Amino acid sequence: MKRRNPMDRESLITGCWIHGREVVTHRFWSVEDPAERAVIARVHTASEEEVNQAVCSSAQAFANWRMLSPEKRSELIKKWAELLKRNAERLSEVLSLEVGKPIRSARSEVVSAADFLDYCATEGIRISARYSDSGFIVIREPVGICGIITPYNYPLSTLAVKVGPALMAGCTAIVKPDEHTPLSSLMAAKLALDAGIPPGVINVLCGPGEEAGRLLVRHPSVRLISFTGSTKVGKEIYAECSAYIKRVILELGGNCPAIIASDASWERHLDSITQQTFKNTGQYCYRITRIIVHKSIYESFTARFVEKTRNLRVGNPKSEETQLGPLNNLKIYENFRRQILSVLEHGGEMLLGEVPEETPSGGYFVRPVVFRNVPTSARIGFQEYFGPVAFIIPFSDDDEALELANDTIFGLAAYIFTEDYRRALRWSRNIEAGSIWVNRIHQARFDAPFGGFKQSGIGREKSLHGIEAFTELKTLYFKLDGDHR
Repeated sequence: MKRRNPMDRESLITGCWIHGREVVTHRFWSVEDPAERAVIARVHTASEEEVNQAVCSSAQAFANWRMLSPEKRSELIKKWAELLKRNAERLSEVLSLEVGKPIRSARSEVVSAADFLDYCATEGIRISARYSDSGFIVIREPVGICGIITPYNYPLSTLAVKVGPALMAGCTAIVKPDEHTPLSSLMAAKLALDAGIPPGVINVLCGPGEEAGRLLVRHPSVRLISFTGSTKVGKEIYAECSAYIKRVILELGGNCPAIIASDASWERHLDSITQQTFKNTGQYCYRITRIIVHKSIYESFTARFVEKTRNLRVGNPKSEETQLGPLNNLKIYENFRRQILSVLEHGGEMLLGEVPEETPSGGYFVRPVVFRNVPTSARIGFQEYFGPVAFIIPFSDDDEALELANDTIFGLAAYIFTEDYRRALRWSRNIEAGSIWVNRIHQARFDAPFGGFKQSGIGREKSLHGIEAFTELKTLYFKLDGDHR
């Protein structure tokens, strides 16, 4: 039996998705396969007209969606999750093509997105009112229409982490996916309609952030913006939202440290440290960027880490054996190249890798890069590296390790490896980061809040806190019969 090509036109939605139907426009954006630099789809992009249509649709749907019981919303979201799983292979193929993500990683992302929606549908029922015997009730109500702006690196799982809580809270969502990776989001929106989620509850607008995204952020009827992306763009969105005092949830850049103490069982964790450094070709907000290693084990750790990194398999995302695919687009590729050149110009010693060629001859492939002896003048903690690079830094004592870990404008995540629990607790209390892993690395849990300190963002996603972020508190004062106060 012939396998269906995921890019067959009849199997794709390439228009904006507004009120349960595909809307075509007269403007286009070419979606590229970053592994081959070939156009795989031409997507219709939104103008002010389509943004207004989506907002009107969301407002109409909100009036009814907010009145559904939490149990009914939960039932529909669970059906949506089930359809994502039923269509997992097709979704995975599209994700792999548009992101450049290895196919095994793409499958994992689809499952993770569906599992999170299942979690959200269960946890969201627990949002409750607070009753007082003093004559008042505190309730939570949905914020309203939410603008959801998602990144290219994890388009489907990020959509789930934002749209699931919004819907469970009773809000409606207008999704603006990254212009390079809209296809999986459009497919997910269609599957939501197939699951019984009413038209207008989820709309999708395609196009560049400078156009469609800015129009969505500026629309006065949109009450909340949830954005995952760079700190630079997050600041712009924050400023735009201030004009209307809009609620914001910003999950921004990272430059995450891993501290490896002299007593750490680092050999046991080396595989997971390497994976967390280079996963998704380094296009990952809470990946390890700076590895801070005690000087007594610095040379041995560095040698083994470089060896592990050298053996990572870079190649075609369609291959089951590939571990690292290409970078997603030319802008990311060129920025990564500039960053590598800058570190070399400041005197950093490249232990592994090479400077990406100025003009890529094929796809946007780059080899993993490992640096050491990088001077402080390079200020490596003050920018996000969205590509496969690691910096190995020695330290002498616990205080120096803390100072190095916190020498950054970011504070998304950190990793600690030591057998001394007192040291682990002290470092954990003093590292400025929203999530810290001690002697383990795994995906951030659904039932734990996730977000950053400093310039890594505002607010928290996941867990009950992430659902409540899409609600407003309202206090009701009652005077009951027989109450003479």
